[in-house]
Amino acid sequence: MTETTAEVQRIAAIENPVIRNLEITQCYSRLAAAFAERTGKGANWCTYATWASRQAGETIRGEDLRENLERRLWHGRWLLHPAATLGRRLLKRGLFQPETRLGRLTAELHTPFDAFERASDSVARGNLKVFAEIGLVFARYLDGEALHERGLLAQAFAHYDRMQGESDPRRRAELALLANLEIGLHEQTRLQPQILEALDAASATQEDLGRRVLEALVPSAPSWWRILRGPATAAVALLARAIQRASSKIAREVITDSMMVLSFPGRVLALGTNLADPYPPELADPADPELRELLARFEPVPPEADDCGARDWSELHQRMHYIVHLFRAFQLNEQLADPPFTPEQVASFGRGVVPAGDL
Repeated sequence: MTETTAEVQRIAAIENPVIRNLEITQCYSRLAAAFAERTGKGANWCTYATWASRQAGETIRGEDLRENLERRLWHGRWLLHPAATLGRRLLKRGLFQPETRLGRLTAELHTPFDAFERASDSVARGNLKVFAEIGLVFARYLDGEALHERGLLAQAFAHYDRMQGESDPRRRAELALLANLEIGLHEQTRLQPQILEALDAASATQEDLGRRVLEALVPSAPSWWRILRGPATAAVALLARAIQRASSKIAREVITDSMMVLSFPGRVLALGTNLADPYPPELADPADPELRELLARFEPVPPEADDCGARDWSELHQRMHYIVHLFRAFQLNEQLADPPFTPEQVASFGRGVVPAGDL
């Protein structure tokens, strides 16, 4: 086992999802830089993975979720609702502590904070899944190990190899874009279950909701006579479902908003809106037949408008349509090679401590 491969496996084995994500993001940056030294100018898949992983870290740490929820609580319809102020007071008193009666009730109702926890877990598992698979392949490739991948990954690294033998800038850019998109499609296909889980984290089962909430409020309820327990369960369920519907709605909105943003150096992209950035001249009119075929899978047929905004991030085709535009527009953007963290931050999470500052 070589050094780079061993480093990827060490990071993948870290149990703390927050520290692991920071290490993954930094490792992607190192892999991207090492790959660029071999292949030359232009972004590779690890370049984009660096910033996607950094963005995922905000959800894993719950930062973007809490910020979006706070904006919704203090601005808009929830500000006018008296429950907003009451909810904040209860939160400060430990409303979401599982050892309290209110905490047990909260867990049964699946509040926005409970949904955020599940979304964070789904994103963390997806972050690890992709790194342990694709990050490891990049490490082995850089270490000179033989690759035995199949399908899109095999095609992508074959195209990276072809790119290194090309001298024409246009051909090099086209082959790099083709390889990046092939890995991107493999990645997004593999991530589909975790993306659906994260977006659906607010949807809690309705089965036996009344019974569960009643038992959370009154642990002795199972021993009640049936003639008392039945009406009490029905009454509690009616109120619980109303609260859960409202909580699930706002949680879904907040989680979706948080997942529809991608921060690049000096730029914040809204994934639900069209990316109108022009393509570099080398990629304005691709000639490579394989690249043209792949682009045609996700681009609309003229005269249909080419709006790549992904209105529903759970749809693989919509995600890939946006990614096609993203990779093509930013292929030669040198700012993407910037480090994601400061040396002080790297040293901090290297010691297992979450660093201060913008992460």
